[in-house]
Amino acid sequence: MKRLACVLGVLLAAGSGAAGLGAAEADAGAKAGKVYFDSIKGGNCKTCHYTNDRRLVGPGMRDVTTRHSDEWLRSWLKDPQGTGKSDHPETADLKKRTRKTRVGATSCMKQPMSDEETRNLIDFLSTLKEE
Repeated sequence: MKRLACVLGVLLAAGSGAAGLGAAEADAGAKAGKVYFDSIKGGNCKTCHYTNDRRLVGPGMRDVTTRHSDEWLRSWLKDPQGTGKSDHPETADLKKRTRKTRVGATSCMKQPMSDEETRNLIDFLSTLKEE
């Protein structure tokens, strides 16, 4: 189940998923998101992504939640193909910065992420900030 291993590949950002949540809720969500990121039964994201700024198969995830809006990241995680084909300004910017005319197909989304999994993963990614 490589649901997110490739999906995060073109992520260059998102807003903080913890916005509007209490600190305890956001912390619990971030912990669940880390489990999802690391778990082969979850996203297995670590197969293709480091949590620093180094590239593996996909880009490093450090500061990923500061580069695009929360809305765009949620859309990408829920429907990477649709978001990649969209005319959304952030998708256009991503294509321009990566010098690609289209966002490549991902093979990791075998099953859609639940709203809770998406929120938790964004909460975890929001903890990966430059110190």
